[in-house]
Amino acid sequence: MATRGGIETAAHLLAPEAQLLGLPGIGPATARRLATAGVHTVLDLAMFFPRRYLALQAIEAPQEAAIGSLVRCAGTVQAVRSVWLPGRRAMTTVVFASTGGATFEAQFFNQPWLRKAYPVGQRRLVEGVLESKGRRWTMKSARVLPVAADPAGEVQLRYPEVEGLSGPRLQQWITMCLQRVDWSRVVLPPLPAGLAEFDAAFAELLLAMHQPKDVAEHERARRHFAVREAVVLFVEVDKARRARAQRASKTFPVDAALAARILGRIPFVLSADQEQAVRTLWQQLAGPAAMGTLVQGDVGTGKTAVAIAAALAVLARGGQVAFLAPTELLAEQHCALVTKWLAGSDVKVVLLTAAQKQTLGAAATQVLARPGAQLVFGTHALLSGDATFPRLGLAIVDEQHRFGVQQRMALVHKGENPHVLVMTATPIPRTLALTLFGDLDVVTLRHKPQGHRTVRAVQQATERWPRVQRSIERAVRRGGRVFVVCPAVGEDGEKGGAVLVQQSLAKRFRTTLVHGRQSASDRQAALQCFREGIYDVLVGTTVLEVGVDVPDATLIVVVAADRFGIATLHQLRGRVGRGRRRGLAILCGPRTDRIAAVCSTTDGFLLAEKDLAIRGSGELMGTAQSGFSSLRALDPTADMELLLRVRNAVREEAGR
Repeated sequence: MATRGGIETAAHLLAPEAQLLGLPGIGPATARRLATAGVHTVLDLAMFFPRRYLALQAIEAPQEAAIGSLVRCAGTVQAVRSVWLPGRRAMTTVVFASTGGATFEAQFFNQPWLRKAYPVGQRRLVEGVLESKGRRWTMKSARVLPVAADPAGEVQLRYPEVEGLSGPRLQQWITMCLQRVDWSRVVLPPLPAGLAEFDAAFAELLLAMHQPKDVAEHERARRHFAVREAVVLFVEVDKARRARAQRASKTFPVDAALAARILGRIPFVLSADQEQAVRTLWQQLAGPAAMGTLVQGDVGTGKTAVAIAAALAVLARGGQVAFLAPTELLAEQHCALVTKWLAGSDVKVVLLTAAQKQTLGAAATQVLARPGAQLVFGTHALLSGDATFPRLGLAIVDEQHRFGVQQRMALVHKGENPHVLVMTATPIPRTLALTLFGDLDVVTLRHKPQGHRTVRAVQQATERWPRVQRSIERAVRRGGRVFVVCPAVGEDGEKGGAVLVQQSLAKRFRTTLVHGRQSASDRQAALQCFREGIYDVLVGTTVLEVGVDVPDATLIVVVAADRFGIATLHQLRGRVGRGRRRGLAILCGPRTDRIAAVCSTTDGFLLAEKDLAIRGSGELMGTAQSGFSSLRALDPTADMELLLRVRNAVREEAGR
């Protein structure tokens, strides 16, 4: 195949399915590193596309006309110097001399070893945003390439990071791959009618992805592969949707008398949003096809009450309901809450967790075979082979993004075509809802019930911890409760761990501790004491993220907040301000894009869009579990119009 880097004769060409070890320079250790990124063959390597691209201007020397632009400039290393900063941090500056003698600098934070990587007199290519600082020229966000890299065209490509491999080395292997593989052996499946304009020769498309002449050529190729990825997604989504529509399921109609009984069991008046959602779910439970619905809503919009109202429709007719929660703490709390709601009824409320199975053995799952209506709360223990549900009428999956499609279906297959209700308190951008949950109907709760207040978030530098402690003291003095959330348990003395933070705060406050390594009884006891005011401060890990409801909590402090994602920070904020008084979230740590986003708005749907823009589609919503992380070209943020067009084309093709 001819590339912009050269031509390889047919006799030496590799098959697309050849292993990576067939490429010079890739040994077993490198192959293992690439395998962690889903790259196993030379075809996989060629399909390892850039994560983003930027238009770039090639210049011979720094010039005022290029200030603020992304440029590429050749330079000879003139000097390298490192300065040590407080906290064992270093700043390394490399000075390059361009054609004509003008110099420019590139700075690298915390990479002192670079002093040896740039010997004086070595010629390199430098890409970055050109800036002028007084009489000095600098390259912001600099990337230094060997001259031998010979990048083609006016485009800077940035590839996803592979641990242990440098970006330039990865690009060299990709270039080698383009040259040494017989791409004529790759036959692409035909696109659905209406999308033929995106078709092109595979070899040309690969060249445009990795060695484009300009941005326009690269974008045309990216859209082609984006269309193909969207087709694969929507074929699967459409297949699942049609299968559900054709699947008969037991019906659970709700008449006026039953509706009144169900609503009477919920100890508060539903909001208009909640009531509309409940009526929709009751209608779907009445058939004719099996219900498959996603209920999404911002923190505090009352999804649990909606789910229980749906569950009671099934329980009223003697069916079983399985409620899958992401943590034991949440399963325990749901179980305790709903047991109170259903006191005096014929419904048996059951808790099934891994801890219980360890303690009770086979008896833990045998209870599921007993006759009568059962509402079973549990964690992954519900998915185990010995947990069977002979009368499963409804499967509820809470915080769906913690489980993934495969685990959702594992629960569904426990019964005979049960109805399915999926919930998430992490609002989903419309593009991700189309792809991740395209086989489900979507019900959205946008408004919080009366009494729920918005909670402001503020960032606080780690070194200002004494000020944070004064905020805790002020909240406690006013009669509030305080959550302190840490990124790790810290039993081994890890800095920022919950154990050490709790020990420190216990010197000043009545403090207790909750984390996932405790027994269920210890967790419940600590929570109950916190609710009752025996303790003022509850220190814990992210087991506190969802579902923990303490109306008197007015302040939440997140330690090392930069180690949490936007969705988690927004969830944590929702733990406070649930009573009569306003809540506040203090996010401790450096000000990152994620922290800035959470501090800028309390709208979970807007934050979901920002999260998608910051992190990309591969990470958001735990998409690795659903196969969404395999997308290399499709950008759900930018390709909404493309997604809709592909979805319509796939549906039309399926209807023929």
